[in-house]
Amino acid sequence: MAWTGELAELLPGRVELGEAERSGAAGDMSPLRQMAELRGVRFERPAAVARPACTADVQAVMRFAGDRGLHVIARGGGSGVVGAIAATAGDIVLDLRNLSGIGPVDRESGLVTVQAGCILETLEEQLAASGLTLGHYPQSIALASLGGLIATRSSGQYSTWYGNIEDMVAGIEVVTADGEATRFGRLPRRSLGPEVWPLFVGSEGTLGVITAVTLSAWPLPSAQEVRSYAFRDFRQGLRAMRQVTRKGLPLGVIRLYDRDDAMHGFAGVLPEEGVDALLLLSCLGEPEVVAGGVAAADRIVSQCDGHALPEAIGRHWLAARNDVSEWGMYLAQGVLVDTIECGAAWSAIADVYEAAIEAVRQVPEVVAAFGHAAHAEASGAGLYFTVAAVPAPGREAAEAGRRIWDALLGAAAAKGASVGHHHGVGRMRRAWAWRERREELAILESLRTALDPGRMLNPGVLWPDP
Repeated sequence: MAWTGELAELLPGRVELGEAERSGAAGDMSPLRQMAELRGVRFERPAAVARPACTADVQAVMRFAGDRGLHVIARGGGSGVVGAIAATAGDIVLDLRNLSGIGPVDRESGLVTVQAGCILETLEEQLAASGLTLGHYPQSIALASLGGLIATRSSGQYSTWYGNIEDMVAGIEVVTADGEATRFGRLPRRSLGPEVWPLFVGSEGTLGVITAVTLSAWPLPSAQEVRSYAFRDFRQGLRAMRQVTRKGLPLGVIRLYDRDDAMHGFAGVLPEEGVDALLLLSCLGEPEVVAGGVAAADRIVSQCDGHALPEAIGRHWLAARNDVSEWGMYLAQGVLVDTIECGAAWSAIADVYEAAIEAVRQVPEVVAAFGHAAHAEASGAGLYFTVAAVPAPGREAAEAGRRIWDALLGAAAAKGASVGHHHGVGRMRRAWAWRERREELAILESLRTALDPGRMLNPGVLWPDP
C-alpha cells in the first residue's frame, strides 16, 4: 500500500512493515485464535505497525489515519483473551510498548504517572522500591500494560482490598480520533459535575487511545497471612465467603474453588478426601490487624461448618498463582482451554454457578469444566470458569468455542448474572454485552459518535454490529 511509505516517513525508524512484525501484532492471546493458528489458519495482517515514542507520535498517527480513512488499533502487551485485537488488511496497529516511562513517585500522596505501554510488573517493581504497591495483581501481571488494563476494566487478585483498576485511576491522558490529546484528572476527588475520564475505562480503544495515566498507590502491607478451609459443598462455601467478606475484615484475597478446580490447582498439596469446596483467603496490613482478621475469619468459617486446612495450601497458591504454562501444552495437543467469567449478587451467585457449569458441560466437545468465585465485594463476587474441549478434527475450533460461550453465558444471564466481570468484551462477549446493556446503548452510541464519528478506532470490538 502506497501510504505505508508515507507513514514510515512520518515516524522514522518506528514503523514496521515486515511480515513477522505485522503478524505478531495482529491479535491477542485469545485461546480460540491460538488454536486456530496451530491448526494452520492464517489470519489477516495489518498493513503497518507504528511504534510511537511519545504522545505527539500518537497524535500524528491518528491524524494521518483520519485524513486517509484508515482504522487504528491500539495494542499494549497483547495479553487479552477475548479477541479485542484482530487487525485486518489496511489497518494500522499502534504498538504502545515504547510508551513505557514511569514518572517520579510522590511517596507522600502515593501517586505516580506512567505511560500507557508500561508493563504492570515493571511498575510494581519500581513502586516497591519506594515502599508502595498499586495492589493490582492480575494473572497477566508480567505481560499486561497499564493502558490495556484500564481499557478493559481489569480486576486483580487482591481486588477485595485494593479495588479494581478504575478505583486506582487518579488522572488519565487520552488521544481521540481527531488527534487531540486531553488530560483528565480527579485529584484526589472532586464534586464538579460528571467526570469524563470514566468513559475511557473499559472502552477497549474505541473512544480514544490512552497514552498516560496517574495512579494512586498504597504502602506495602507489613504482614500477610493466608488461610484455607474445606467445605462439604460449594453452596456452603459461598455462604461462608459472603459472611467473611461482609464483616469488613482486612481481606486481600478471598476465593472459593469447586472440587474439580481445587484438585486441579492444588494437586499434591490438597487432601484427596473431604474437600468438596476450598476457601482460600488472606488478611494483610499491620501484624495486629492481620491477627485479628484471621481470628475473625476462623470463627466465621467454623460457624459455617468449614474446617481449617494445612498452611502449605496457602503457600502453594502464593507460589503458583500466575503459572499458566500448561495452557500451551494443551493447545498443542488439540485441547482448547478457555476461561469465561461473569459476576453475580450474593443472592443469585449459587444458582448462577450451578446453571452455568451444568449448561457448559452439555456442550458435546467439552471434556471438563470447573470454576471458582473470587473478587468478592459487599454485594457479590465474580465467577471464573475454566472449560476444556476437544473440537473434532477438521472442524473449526471457533464453532466449539462459540457454543461454549453461548451455553455458559446464556445460562448465567438467565439466572441474573452480569455476563462480564474483568476480561473485557472484545469480540467473544460483544453480543451478550449489548443484550445486557440495551437500555444504555442509545446514550453510549451518542458519545461514541461525538468522539469517533468515522468509527476509526478498533472497529468490530466492544460495540454491537451496525
